[in-house]
Amino acid sequence: MNLSAPFVIQFFGEQLAKCLPFCDYLFSNESEALCYGEAKGWGTDLHVVALKLAASPKASGTRPRIVVFTQGSSSTIVAKDGAVTEYPVPALAKELLVDTNGAGDAFVGGFLSQLVLGKEIAECVRAGHYAARIVIQHSGCTFPKVSDFV
Repeated sequence: MNLSAPFVIQFFGEQLAKCLPFCDYLFSNESEALCYGEAKGWGTDLHVVALKLAASPKASGTRPRIVVFTQGSSSTIVAKDGAVTEYPVPALAKELLVDTNGAGDAFVGGFLSQLVLGKEIAECVRAGHYAARIVIQHSGCTFPKVSDFV
């Protein structure tokens, strides 16, 4: 599940709370995560918010919940099994940044592309960073032809 936008948290918090027990993976950008932490009274420390979300009750105890917070060009935070790991985002020259629309969705797509292949979380995050990096170098939510970046 993706927290999607601060207004979703502000106006549909009850519905989110009903869905959360069924989520194994929860994605959010930093502004959404901060809004969630404030709404729950957990504060603004993203590590604390991620850990609390990861530890929230689940309907099924077969897998731990993994919480992933992206922070633009800052590190990506992943909370799992009571621990937080940060993954640095590879630097991109400012002149290559064109449009950040779709970056979060691209990150999630890249992450999930490796998750379904059974890869470790670090590889999932790396693929998410890669996909987002490609998308932000183009106008609109577009992905270039393979020949353009291979």
